[in-house]
Amino acid sequence: MASVGPAVLRAVSPAVEKIISSIIVESFQRGVGDKAVNQLDKSITSKLEATVARQIQGQFQTTGKQALHDALKFSFETSLFPAFEMSCKAMFEQVNATFQKGMTEHSTAVQQRFESEHTSLAMTLRDSINSASSVTQTLSREVVEGQRKLLALAAARTNSGTLNPLAMLLNSGPLLHKKVEVPLDPTQELARLTSEQKYEEAFTAALQRSDVLIVSWLCSQVDLHGLLSMVPLPLSQGVVLSLLQLLAFDISNDTSRKMAWMTDITAAINPSDPMITLHVRRIFEQVYQILNHQRSLPTMTGPDLSSNPSFVACHQLYAYDMQMIFLISRNVQICLLNF
Repeated sequence: MASVGPAVLRAVSPAVEKIISSIIVESFQRGVGDKAVNQLDKSITSKLEATVARQIQGQFQTTGKQALHDALKFSFETSLFPAFEMSCKAMFEQVNATFQKGMTEHSTAVQQRFESEHTSLAMTLRDSINSASSVTQTLSREVVEGQRKLLALAAARTNSGTLNPLAMLLNSGPLLHKKVEVPLDPTQELARLTSEQKYEEAFTAALQRSDVLIVSWLCSQVDLHGLLSMVPLPLSQGVVLSLLQLLAFDISNDTSRKMAWMTDITAAINPSDPMITLHVRRIFEQVYQILNHQRSLPTMTGPDLSSNPSFVACHQLYAYDMQMIFLISRNVQICLLNF
């Protein structure tokens, strides 16, 4: 028994020591670990939060911003831009279609108005041309007949002892062409007569040709205003009246100059002169009709032309011509009233 106690003690002692050691260690670890873990948890958590916040902020400043930029860019390129482009394209197509439709309608309306205006103008011009043609045909016959009668009267008003070549011309008829050789250039003979101040013979020879160009040339070679202002008048009333009739017949050409000549001529005509008393009323009525027709001719006007210098000059010339026509018409009316 005495030996059993120590033996048992030796056998149990290691196990007891191990158990006690493990219990102590476990108890110590449990007590110390809980406190250490709590403290460590708090310390690590605060530090970890600060560190993670700094890391996240730093990473966002570098990587996150770029990633966000790339994501937004990709989103715009794949979603927003195509949708915006399609919307703009549809809107532009609608605007373009509306604009094209409006321009087509406007162009059609302008074209129709343009054609209608030009049709009206063309009809007016055609009527004016037809009227002028009929007047021309009528006056051409009356001018020839009236000139022969007036020239016959002018030829008769000569001295009884003087042989008048104009009377011989009118009485000779067609045989005159076999007796008299007409000069190739009549202006030479007319220039000679005017240089010798034989104005009656010069104008009689020019009027006998019934050529407005020759008569106009002769009027331009002399001072017609001064000539018709002389007292006594170097031209007979028959020549003056015949000159008025011939110039009025071709008033549409070189209008301004003929207007000035006709103004001087009407002022020099004496309707009560026995030489022309039988013809003056009919010729004045013809001239008055021609002048009224000339005043009624249509003219081209428009805001686009008003700034053109050529148009301004033509318009001023036209206004001057209208004033001259009015003046001559008034003189003719006065003569008709006094007749």
